[in-house]
Amino acid sequence: MRLYITLLVLYIGASLHAQTGSELLIQANRATLERDYPKAIELYNQYIAANPKDFRGYFNRGTTEYNAKMFAEAKQDFSKTLALNPVYKEAYYYRGLCLVQLREYAAAINDYNHVLEKAPQSVPFLKVRAEAYAASGNPALALADLDVAVAIDKLSGDLYKRRAELKVAMKDIDGALRDYNSVEKLLPAYKMVHYIKGNLYLRINEKEFACEEYQKALDNSIVVAERSFKANCFQ
Repeated sequence: MRLYITLLVLYIGASLHAQTGSELLIQANRATLERDYPKAIELYNQYIAANPKDFRGYFNRGTTEYNAKMFAEAKQDFSKTLALNPVYKEAYYYRGLCLVQLREYAAAINDYNHVLEKAPQSVPFLKVRAEAYAASGNPALALADLDVAVAIDKLSGDLYKRRAELKVAMKDIDGALRDYNSVEKLLPAYKMVHYIKGNLYLRINEKEFACEEYQKALDNSIVVAERSFKANCFQ
């Protein structure tokens, strides 16, 4: 009888521990969604203290720290996540984002490469590696990644927008305009595209096309286009 009671107490204790762990995660996740990052981090601290080998605690705390712009701390948590779960690709993704923020571009690219070597058509990783390449001063490599991503997902307006912005930085105005034309079709709610195209047309001395785009921007309440329209389109 005493043995049964002891086992029952142990079982109840284990159940309460598991329940408390789940409740801590739920509360911490809720605090993160509410952007109460200090509270969320404290709750994750409690969960990790009770469950030091559960990678979820470190990963969730890392994403919260990332949202709170605590990039060095988040980097450490994502590294701990990968030590416990080396195949968890989301941790490579977020650690790479932290590394870019910390200007450790080569390390970020290494994290992205780790996943892309096994999944070369992963558009999310191609996008972030392109950003890391661009930030590190390698626009040609960034463009190559975005070209591959666009070829995989031809209907992503965001990809065309990213590639257009990169082409502007590379002074490929014609190429940027072609991509912004795709943005206009694929992201019809993004009306700022008309103002951007107007500015690009001016750069290649196509004033008539520029004025048409500025007028479209004004028709869509993009008030920043008014000055450019008045300066270039009233003759």
